[in-house]
Amino acid sequence: MTLKEFPTKASFSQDEIIALAPQLPVSLLLPFHEIPLIRWDAVSGTGRIEALRRNRPDEWFYACHFLGDPVMPGCWGIDALWQCLIFFAAWRGIKGCGRALGMENVSFFGQIRPYDGIIRYTVDVLSCETSEGETLLGGKGAVEVDGMPVYSAGQVQVGTDFWQSDGAKAPAVLRRPAPPLTEPLSYEEFMAKTGFSPAEILAVSQGTLVKDCPIELGLLPSSLMLEIGEVHEIRRDPALGTGRIIASRRVDAGDWFYPMNHGIKPTALSIDAVWQLMGLFLAWSGNAGTGRALGFEQVEVFDEIKPSDRELIYDVSVLKLVHAGNGDAFINADARVVADGRPILNCVNVRVGCHRGIRYSDYPIQNEMALGGKLKIK
Repeated sequence: MTLKEFPTKASFSQDEIIALAPQLPVSLLLPFHEIPLIRWDAVSGTGRIEALRRNRPDEWFYACHFLGDPVMPGCWGIDALWQCLIFFAAWRGIKGCGRALGMENVSFFGQIRPYDGIIRYTVDVLSCETSEGETLLGGKGAVEVDGMPVYSAGQVQVGTDFWQSDGAKAPAVLRRPAPPLTEPLSYEEFMAKTGFSPAEILAVSQGTLVKDCPIELGLLPSSLMLEIGEVHEIRRDPALGTGRIIASRRVDAGDWFYPMNHGIKPTALSIDAVWQLMGLFLAWSGNAGTGRALGFEQVEVFDEIKPSDRELIYDVSVLKLVHAGNGDAFINADARVVADGRPILNCVNVRVGCHRGIRYSDYPIQNEMALGGKLKIK
């Protein structure tokens, strides 16, 4: 196929996607394997793109998200919707329209497990606006697995330049000595912590920080998907159900994702870091069960994280923590991510739930919990 033929095609194989859309991530970060449908109606100024991913039980992320409870990270669904729009822009011949700018009204009402089959990403392209040489492409997104809807996004946006930020500075970070972790903590000691060292964060991701835990304690991702380096401050007001988390992560020029994403950290990973911190807050607050991202009201993106950056700061303001009658807990928060004092993104009304009895702890043995869709309780 020639580049001249590219915009005339209505579907693409994996080889064609890789060859014709070099701006997309590659290797472990390739979001989809086929585009069975892509179209544009010049009269209405609208279009549609559908992309498929063939899920496998040995996908790389199941080994580290989470240990003892493999589930596809919700952030990859977010990233795939952005990448659908970026591919659509390339197909339409819109040059430079490769930046994820934001997303609104995102809801997660299901999950994707190792033995699910086909993941379908759909974006209905509703607007293409150009002003002073800059282009903003917007649409409405959805994700389904084996025909069952699991995520929705009221608005997905990509463009040629980022939003302007309000220039808010990063919060002050309280640096603490980080002594080695010589033995597990009791559950009471865990709940009394006001911060977590890198060794303690790593132990949470491995399920080894708390000994003889009386409840099902929430998990953090491990290995490639762990986005938290250290928690400098964690506090809450039980009476109001509010709180604050300030955490950081050092940037390493050798981080695994840079070679696969054109030297830029995937924006979706910064959103996942916020979800991870909120899940930690739920566990630290004494809530039993396993955390799941539930979505957010809005994310605005202001810049990219590059290998030359040194440190990321996460500032999460917990707005509300509530408990359901069945023992589940839910948390809402606003958050921002800053790299070396430079605003990267803002999140509004981010949501995470803590659910009992939903873990698939028998991986890779196939059973009812090995399949996703709606949440299942053992």
